[in-house]
Amino acid sequence: MKICFVGHYTARPDNTGDLGTKHVGFEIARRVSERHQTIEINIREPLSWRRAKPFQPQIIHFILGPSTLGLLAARLFTLYCSEARTVLSAPNPDLPSWRLGAFFRPNLVLVQSYESESTFGKMGCNTRFVPNGVDVERFLPGSPLTKMQLREKYAIRRDVFVILHVGPIIKRRNIEFLKNVQDANHQVIIVGRMPADKQLHQVLVGAGCMVLTDCVEHIEEMYALSDCYIFPTPAANKGASIEIPLSVLEAMSCNLPVITTRFGALPRALEEGGGLVFVDSEDDLFQELTRAQQGLEVRTRDRVLPYGWDNVIGSLEEIYGEIAETRAA
Repeated sequence: MKICFVGHYTARPDNTGDLGTKHVGFEIARRVSERHQTIEINIREPLSWRRAKPFQPQIIHFILGPSTLGLLAARLFTLYCSEARTVLSAPNPDLPSWRLGAFFRPNLVLVQSYESESTFGKMGCNTRFVPNGVDVERFLPGSPLTKMQLREKYAIRRDVFVILHVGPIIKRRNIEFLKNVQDANHQVIIVGRMPADKQLHQVLVGAGCMVLTDCVEHIEEMYALSDCYIFPTPAANKGASIEIPLSVLEAMSCNLPVITTRFGALPRALEEGGGLVFVDSEDDLFQELTRAQQGLEVRTRDRVLPYGWDNVIGSLEEIYGEIAETRAA
């Protein structure tokens, strides 16, 4: 099958410095290309769009936010390949009104949260739930020996309880909360890109948090040396992350206890229990952190294995086939 991917295909994303939509786009394109003919086009470079027509794709898969501008650009792009069927992934939609469906109505929208499903449904779009994936072969649980060796490598005390968060250093993610759990017995580690909010960065460092702003090539090591993962972003802060944060999936794949708000599509995609806890307030975060430190039976990896990339790509291939058959009919 011939598939054209359209998204934020510029430089390959690093492990910490790029937003989730870009990571998802690169990972899907890379894995699908192993079994199909594919081409990648950057939506922000209109001069490159002309590459799509001679390729003659059967499917155009847009992996955008999307935003209003993104939908408009997608509509214009389809003029180059009017015969192709269209799929839109919406991992982090930013649409002020469902009426924007007048811009672009693809054959299928891949949604994550119930809210996004409702929004695109009102636009008259066919929708299907497809989650983000995680590399379950890369993100593995660390043995006690591995954990100690990695702590020595990164100059982290062996006897502290390590709390991890991975993502951009911005206020909307509510990571300033983490300064309140940093003390002599807890080491907070935040891995993110160079801060857009320098004041927030200074506050976190001043509180004793370990803030890594350079690219961490082996980000899986940060999970392996940690004891717990916290995702404190309020559900109301839409746009602070993609609707199924990759870091939550990665932490679960490493079988860490995960304490998270009910952000985006997390409650839809993941069942609570086995070390995965949903909280509704900062007081709940403190309480569940105490429980995690006291010791829990953790089986978060088992809960995230269905979202391994092989399974997600398999679902996408089925979708591509269904849509292509519809066109042929």
